[in-house]
Amino acid sequence: MQHSVSSFVSSLKELKPRDLGISSYSRKSLRRTLSAAEFYTEIYLFCLDKALALCSMSPQDMTIVDYGGGHGLLSILAKQIGFGRVIYVDNNPDALQTVSALSERIGFRPDTILEGDATTLKTWCSENGVRPDMVLGMDVIEHIYVLDEFFAQLHEISPSMGMIFTTASNPYNKRVVRRLHRAMQSDELGTTMKKGFWKMRRDHIRKLHHDMSDNELDYWADNTRGLVLADVERAVEARSPNLLFDKFNTCDPVSGSWTERLLPAEDYRQLLNPYGYTMAILPGRYNEHRRGPKAWISRCYNRRIDKVDLNKVLEVSRNGKDQTVRKGGLRMRQRRRYCKSLKVAPFIYLIVRHER
Repeated sequence: MQHSVSSFVSSLKELKPRDLGISSYSRKSLRRTLSAAEFYTEIYLFCLDKALALCSMSPQDMTIVDYGGGHGLLSILAKQIGFGRVIYVDNNPDALQTVSALSERIGFRPDTILEGDATTLKTWCSENGVRPDMVLGMDVIEHIYVLDEFFAQLHEISPSMGMIFTTASNPYNKRVVRRLHRAMQSDELGTTMKKGFWKMRRDHIRKLHHDMSDNELDYWADNTRGLVLADVERAVEARSPNLLFDKFNTCDPVSGSWTERLLPAEDYRQLLNPYGYTMAILPGRYNEHRRGPKAWISRCYNRRIDKVDLNKVLEVSRNGKDQTVRKGGLRMRQRRRYCKSLKVAPFIYLIVRHER
């Protein structure tokens, strides 16, 4: 396996995005990943390792889904190290083009590549009699428009199927929260070069309701934040404002993609609980492969993160408990270390299992 991983990293370092025949957006995004090839490979391996541990299966016996992973590199790595069946799903045609081009260059490819969303995956699995063991989503959960529908569809595919998500939308890290709030405000209000989501909603409402005053238009533009245009229309017609508790979260009213949405852990748990799922949150590590002072800073943060017994956190959550200090939960010192690690982590893992 070590040889396969080393070969994978070497292949990534040799890639030249401009030679892949992919879109300019994909090239730009891929360059960021390739510039930290070792770091992203470590994240993919962590997810695959946890998937194996949670399912108690060997790689060749597993069927996994790489959901909306952008470049599909996790899918390619999974095949290279011997996973049995790998399904890649993405609703962005550019992403499909990218994973196909990367697969050709690296020499390994997912068994199935699907264009679409969870509904597409559910239909394909039903038609082909496939029951995946695990869904892995790299930096996608924070963008999904309606999460309760998403979890419901995955549960219908296979109630016992686990899920592992990474997200940089870490609500515990104040520095991350401030940065994401600035990005949300920029998307919502727009710039001189780009129309904001608020203006897009207001213009759409004005086209449908010519008799509305400016004050009414402003009100409904304010109170349909977080909705796609079709849902904006329904909210206005029903005179039902969409009141979000978070004053920053916003989504593209055309695509429905949220801007790095920040959700408390309890919100995820409430969405998952009706389907019998439990969830653990694990802190992600910093990139120690950088050069200069940044590498030293990363090592300092990681020393704090590494003090956490991740297996204990998973064990506690599997027993249906949160990480509180009580019998069967984390001890006081472990609890403090765990909380501190989440507060400095650059991203988090959401580990979801079905326990009923």
